[in-house]
Amino acid sequence: MPEISKEIIVNAPLQKTWELVSDMERFSLCIPGCKEVRTVSETEFDWKLETKVLRTTRKATARTTAVKMEPPTHAEFVGEGRLFERSNHYKLTITGTTDLETLAQDRTRIVFSGDVRASGLGGAIIEKVAAGQMGGLFDEFEQNIKKALADGG
Repeated sequence: MPEISKEIIVNAPLQKTWELVSDMERFSLCIPGCKEVRTVSETEFDWKLETKVLRTTRKATARTTAVKMEPPTHAEFVGEGRLFERSNHYKLTITGTTDLETLAQDRTRIVFSGDVRASGLGGAIIEKVAAGQMGGLFDEFEQNIKKALADGG
């Protein structure tokens, strides 16, 4: 997938927003298709995800590591995983950042940026199809973030 970036404005203070996006177990509930996240260590997390690509559901697993945490405004992570199909799997490479900025006392800008790459020729096809579906997933993700922060709009 090409690099992706999503900006969300929430009606919540910076600290409350940071508490959500830096708590992987709570944050995982906002990610469409996330079935489980397990804390491995203070900085490592195992993820299980399911997503539809065209008409089939694909399962993915990944281990991510928080490589930089600068509370309450910046985090960086990297990870590796596998995307499973019926008869094949692809290696995933994941990088991302989260940046928060106070806009007003109870208003925060969140910018998520990331890159997910799948290996091989089949992986390139999956990346292209998945990139076309990102808009709908991000809309759901934004709604989930706002709900988790009790943000009405």
